[in-house]
Amino acid sequence: MTIIDRIFQKVAELSIPHFFITVEFPAIGNEMPERIETFLWEKYRAILRGASGRKFVYTEGEWRLIFTFFPTNKVVDERYALKNKVQMKFHK
Repeated sequence: MTIIDRIFQKVAELSIPHFFITVEFPAIGNEMPERIETFLWEKYRAILRGASGRKFVYTEGEWRLIFTFFPTNKVVDERYALKNKVQMKFHK
């Protein structure tokens, strides 16, 4: 299992109420990041306190991870929606 697989597994195993969390990997390191779980719980508590953002950047060593919290109990805010932005042009 690669380090990236282990990160996906760690995030998937977290049980943070009312949110599904995605992760992007802009920069990859060689050692497993150790504080991911603590970071995610801190950001969850920030959301509960009223933080409006849902994207959080985590850095540790060479790693740079972007976590996005998607609510499971309501419609996703437009700015975080995963949409197909393809525009079609019709020629006559």
